[in-house]
Amino acid sequence: MIIRVLSDIHGNLAALKAVLSDSAGALADSTVCLGDIVGYGSHPVECINVIRKECHVVVAGNHDQGAAGLIGVSNFNRDGQTAIEWTRTQISLEQVDWISALPLHTFYYGISFSHASMKDPQSWIYILNRQSAVDAVLATGEYLSVYGHTHVPMQWDRLGSCSDKPAGTFSDYSLVNCGSVGQPRDGDPRAAYLLINTEERTFRHVRVEYNVQSAANAILEAGLPENLAKRLHLGK
Repeated sequence: MIIRVLSDIHGNLAALKAVLSDSAGALADSTVCLGDIVGYGSHPVECINVIRKECHVVVAGNHDQGAAGLIGVSNFNRDGQTAIEWTRTQISLEQVDWISALPLHTFYYGISFSHASMKDPQSWIYILNRQSAVDAVLATGEYLSVYGHTHVPMQWDRLGSCSDKPAGTFSDYSLVNCGSVGQPRDGDPRAAYLLINTEERTFRHVRVEYNVQSAANAILEAGLPENLAKRLHLGK
């Protein structure tokens, strides 16, 4: 079983289309989305529609819940608040209902999937250090847990040691971040996603070129903060 994992699309339709058409993921048996479909980017409606069509499993991210009015805008930085408020004017009531029904954490083929830490998904904890990684691993007890939220592809072993190697096996690592499709923050502007082979118990991070300028222009044309367009070029 090959599972393609996407996260943190953030309304970036150009990046999402590039990832879904990438040849490396063409043989995937299923696709999982770890949330933050919307927020920051200019195509929330279209990205939701694509994710609903392409993904077998979807969990909610904090920006999704913000757009659906499930959490307040005070939970986001200034640019994030502006984008959330704008997104609320774009998405339909039916899309709000769909977001509202999404789980925060799920299991699929024996793998734990969530947007933020599995320890307490609704608190939107960022897994950024040894303790938060170990807490997340212990929370599920599964041989593999996959998450998003930080926008940085990396993996942690059961002792809390981290690595940014592009590939590995579950025996070495039990907590893997799939990176961000629409707003990478590791200094690489290319869209990121993850491939998991459940039979071989391996994973591989994949990067995809896309038209960053087009995505940045669309943000500016929508009247969203200029910084959200600039950071796409920086991958930060």
